[in-house]
Amino acid sequence: VAMLEARMAAFEGAEACRATATGMAAVTAAIMGQVRQGDHVVASRALFGSCRYVVEEHLPRYGVTSTLVDGTDIAPWRAAVTPQTKVFFLESPSNPTLEVIDIAAVAALAKEVGATLVVDNVFATPLFQRPLELGADCVVYSATKHIDGQGRCLGGLILASQDFIETHVQTFLRQTGPAISPFNAWVMLKALET
Repeated sequence: VAMLEARMAAFEGAEACRATATGMAAVTAAIMGQVRQGDHVVASRALFGSCRYVVEEHLPRYGVTSTLVDGTDIAPWRAAVTPQTKVFFLESPSNPTLEVIDIAAVAALAKEVGATLVVDNVFATPLFQRPLELGADCVVYSATKHIDGQGRCLGGLILASQDFIETHVQTFLRQTGPAISPFNAWVMLKALET
């Protein structure tokens, strides 16, 4: 597992990586590890259905509100910000509509208002897009897709700075248990070679 994390960090250009059991475990941990009751999340409305569930249904159960916006226009992002906004979340290109969002503009706004930006980069992959270089704080993946590519096993990844991982992700993962199995990590490593 540590080898997969190290190789994916190098591939993405991130300081640190944590592998999870699924892509949705990565998304959930990356967001939930940052918020608590009273906080607010702004997300693009063009999201994979399970991501929308986390933002619209799961977070409110814990007192975290959310606003979905037209992600392709920076004005709705700005208009949705409240003093409680802690996290911005987007997919670009989005699944399944393939909307493309200006990651650098959203990242700049997040920094301006004191929020973090989590980007699901599963469609573009680090071969075609580097969200961390565009200002994102965290990148998440379903490793089941382009990393395994054969539908043999499930996995997810969270990539960010060492500080982000230690502050927001590590304890959440350790205490809630969405760990990838060593066998699945090995399968991902074999697939990553190609």
